[in-house]
Order: sequence, then C-alpha cells, then structure tokens
Amino acid sequence: MATITSTSAMTTTELAQQLVVFSLNGEHYALPITSVREIIRYKPPRSIGQAYGLIQGVINVRGKILPICDLSSRLGTTLEIHDASRILIVEVSGAAVGLIVDAVDEVLLVAAADIEPLPISDSESGLGDQIAKVEERLIILLDAQRAFGDALAG
Repeated sequence: MATITSTSAMTTTELAQQLVVFSLNGEHYALPITSVREIIRYKPPRSIGQAYGLIQGVINVRGKILPICDLSSRLGTTLEIHDASRILIVEVSGAAVGLIVDAVDEVLLVAAADIEPLPISDSESGLGDQIAKVEERLIILLDAQRAFGDALAG
C-alpha cells in the first residue's frame, strides 16, 4: 500500500503538495493527488485498431470506457508489464484517462521549498515543468494535460 511521508517538518503556513509517486522505467514521476481518481491493477487494454504511440487501447472501468496511455512511448523506452504494474486513472480537462505505470510507490507530502522548475524549457521536457527533491531522489512532476491530454483530444 501507499505510505504517506513528510519530507520535513512543515509549518501550517508553509505550502505543500500531496503527490502520488510512481515509477516508470526505473525513474520516479508524480502527479498531484487531486488529479488521480483511482489506482487499479493492470489489465490489458482492448485494441482499438489505429491506436498510435501513446494510446494502447481502452478498458471498461465500472461501465465507463477509458483510453489507456503508455507514457513510456513518450520517454523513448518500451513498456514492460509485470505483477506490480498498475493503471492510474487520471482526470484531464474533466475527462478520465488511464496511465500504465510500473508501480505506484507512495503518496508523498512535499514542501513547496523542495519543488523547483525544471532547468530546461517546456518544449524540451514536454511532460511537466517542475521537479521535487526528496532526500536523494529527484521526482519529475507531470502536468497531466501536457503529458497525455492529447489522448482525449479528438
């Protein structure tokens, strides 16, 4: 299960973000907990024919058909499914999309002081523009709209 960890003693006036941290191809990424609707075990998506790169297919979650995205395709790596693989159901512009991840690591409270802008331009990163420093780890904070909002465009 996910654990809640505080990176430092925070005062009530200090801003913090609660993040869902997950791993993908050996790297750590996070989304704000407010954009994650739920986490489910991986189930193979149903092919929709002309699926391209990011879209792997669709799944049925409690009567709703959701597109399933493979973020590893944007990172130039390949998707490897195993027992710990999960699908994060994420809200993007009022709609839901599933994101395949290697594992969900934890729910983490990160102080605003531990979050910095990425030292590269938006056009270079394409996924987000912030990074969190948590102990010895660097966690890229994804912007859900930028990372996989095009899965819902149409």
